[in-house]
Amino acid sequence: MVIKRTDSHKNEEQFHFSTKAETLASLKGVLVSGKLCDQAVIPVQDWLNDQQKVANEIVKLFSDSPLAIRSSCLAEDTSERSNAGAFHSFTNVPSESNAIIQAFNDVIVAYGKELDGQVVLIQPMVQNIALSGVVLTRDLDTGSPYYVVNYDDTSGRTDTVTSGAESKTVYLHRSNPGALHSPRMKKIITVTQELERIIKSDLLDIEFCLTNNMEFYVLQVRPIAAQGQWKKIPDQDIDLAISSIRSEVISEMRPVKGQAGHSNIFGEMPDWNPAEMIGNSPRKLAYSLYKKLITDTTWATARAKMAYKNVQAPLMTSFGGRPYIDVRASLNSFLPADLDHNFANRLVDHQLEQLGKNTDFHDKIEFEVAITCRDFDFHSQKKQLIEFGFSLTDIEKLEASLIKLTAKALSLGEEGLEVLLRQTDQIYVDDLTMKNSDPLQKALYLFDSVIEYGILPFSILARHAFIGVSFLRSLIAQEILSVEIVENFMRSIHTVATTVVNDIKKVDEGSLDKKVFLKRHGHLRPGTYDILSKRYDQSLDLYLGHSSQRINLKNSKFSLNRTQEDAIDKAIQNIGYKISTKELMNYIRKAISSREEAKYAFSVGISEALEKLAEWGETNNLSRDDLANLEINEIVKNYKSPNALKKVAEQGRKDHKLTRALRLPNLIIDPDDLFVVRPLRGQATFITNQFKSGAACNLDHNVTPIQESSIVLIKSADPGFDWIFSHNIAGLITQYGGPNSHMAIRCAEFGLPAAIGCGEKLYNQLLKAKVIELDCGSRKIEGRG
Repeated sequence: MVIKRTDSHKNEEQFHFSTKAETLASLKGVLVSGKLCDQAVIPVQDWLNDQQKVANEIVKLFSDSPLAIRSSCLAEDTSERSNAGAFHSFTNVPSESNAIIQAFNDVIVAYGKELDGQVVLIQPMVQNIALSGVVLTRDLDTGSPYYVVNYDDTSGRTDTVTSGAESKTVYLHRSNPGALHSPRMKKIITVTQELERIIKSDLLDIEFCLTNNMEFYVLQVRPIAAQGQWKKIPDQDIDLAISSIRSEVISEMRPVKGQAGHSNIFGEMPDWNPAEMIGNSPRKLAYSLYKKLITDTTWATARAKMAYKNVQAPLMTSFGGRPYIDVRASLNSFLPADLDHNFANRLVDHQLEQLGKNTDFHDKIEFEVAITCRDFDFHSQKKQLIEFGFSLTDIEKLEASLIKLTAKALSLGEEGLEVLLRQTDQIYVDDLTMKNSDPLQKALYLFDSVIEYGILPFSILARHAFIGVSFLRSLIAQEILSVEIVENFMRSIHTVATTVVNDIKKVDEGSLDKKVFLKRHGHLRPGTYDILSKRYDQSLDLYLGHSSQRINLKNSKFSLNRTQEDAIDKAIQNIGYKISTKELMNYIRKAISSREEAKYAFSVGISEALEKLAEWGETNNLSRDDLANLEINEIVKNYKSPNALKKVAEQGRKDHKLTRALRLPNLIIDPDDLFVVRPLRGQATFITNQFKSGAACNLDHNVTPIQESSIVLIKSADPGFDWIFSHNIAGLITQYGGPNSHMAIRCAEFGLPAAIGCGEKLYNQLLKAKVIELDCGSRKIEGRG
């Protein structure tokens, strides 16, 4: 046998997909803007007849380059099944016979017993790779009109994206490729569009690499197999929605009378972080409740009571059904009420600019962007303000206002915080009243009660807790206390969360009756504002009985030594606060624990109100899913016309489907960000629109066998975990991986709910959970226990 490189394709009227090798060969000589590697196609039967001879001929053919020895199986890359990751490929194989023989045999092992007609693809490795990755010409989950570029520009390898390693992602709305500014991205899209024209399809999955001198190599092209799972929304509907959102963003970025700041930024995670609390694609009821209870007025009222600027504006807005925080309004609400407006304008403009340059601060603006109190590290903030051109006079005025505001907060002390906390007791009383009243009226009464006796005191307590944590951070920054000491202090704080976890442990051990547990905690549900989220008392077995690891939940004792106390005393005296070190630490402890207890209390009211709402719905032929897709104001307005509400709920489902089909940025800094979306690191790719809840199963700790209907956790989206699909699992979550990794593709094909690449922070939190709620529809993940 003599091995030859495959011939160039002669132009045909109709392009046909075949095996990986034949598809690439058919593009040779046709593709102009991109390149294809030289390749040799080896029939498996020829290989089996004389491995050594074939290996020697491969060495002769590709003597000057390491090799890629790749599967090209007949069962691979069809329009129905990609079988992504099911077959093996090996890169950087030395061009010498023993290495080739080993790799080749490892490839054909995965082919199984039917080897007739099977081939293996041999290519020289591309050198000087600047980036590599995968382009999808449609969103993998929904089929929406986006080019999705998932790439690695650091390792120099060609297989990091498909193997599920950490990578970057860009979503480009297909209608506006001109919005791209990066030469590399422009090159990728140019070649991709030519491939679409050649193949006459916009349903392509393209593996590629780009060299340092901007040569684009096509490594693989196949149809998107997940297309069979899509329930697509027409492209024009998405185009129209993005155009409308852009107009809204432009309008809301203009200056607002009474607010400092000449521009604006919108984000999903700043301040009251709706993406965490209700998901970034919530259904209408959850969004409208969050808006009514918190972000319309309560949030600003609470801060005004603490001597911050009274911002007469909603904190949250919706773009295409996605909740966004108005960052300018948020930053205004952290200004001292007596701050000069001219200086406030310049300060907020500066803070918005800093967030725009440091997008990683988007979920921590209270600490990294705004200056919300005068703690022990103000000198660092002062230095930064001077560097950015603020005068000493301005800074001294700011400091004086912050000292006044902070002193007022500290003067509340433990007793004042306790008084605030006790306001939440009324929620438990209100829950016992109106027992015979109409369920809807009781639900509305409870929501109003939650605002006055739950959310408002909670918001104030939460701000005190933020101030407390700022002081702790400043003690570390000034090297008065170490990180370890502060961590020990935090572990010494007993919160209601510790009580719940301890009670779950006691039930598992048999030392606490389940009925007693339910009386205490049965109202809890992972999705506080979601009527579809099951309470503990509605699915107890889901939350209990899964404990495999016993941890010490006792709060540790904490005390400062004399040297530490003296250092803190001195820092306090330098500012002039009328408080001792002991009083400060007790204030911080009490603020943090009270915040958690107040949150627990208002969750009682919301949970009971949702159940009353569901009860009313049941008597009026409105399911929980119907109610979930209705705004609370719509229910109030049309409660006498349940049939009309049924129709509105159906429209709500359609709106939610459109919301999920939109790919919007986590931060909107410029209106054109809507066309080129770069998810911030740690933002998961959600697969399907389903909601699943199940016991957590951490495969990183070799938990076998897999529990049926569990939510499986895997650190990286490695195709080596394909065996999990043979189990009846409810969902999958990975720490790493992008929308084009093997696991994303496989989950999309099988319709398995998944969150691929949720990031280190959230993933580590989920490792501690017993039960996980995976809400792909709202793009939200919650862990419990």
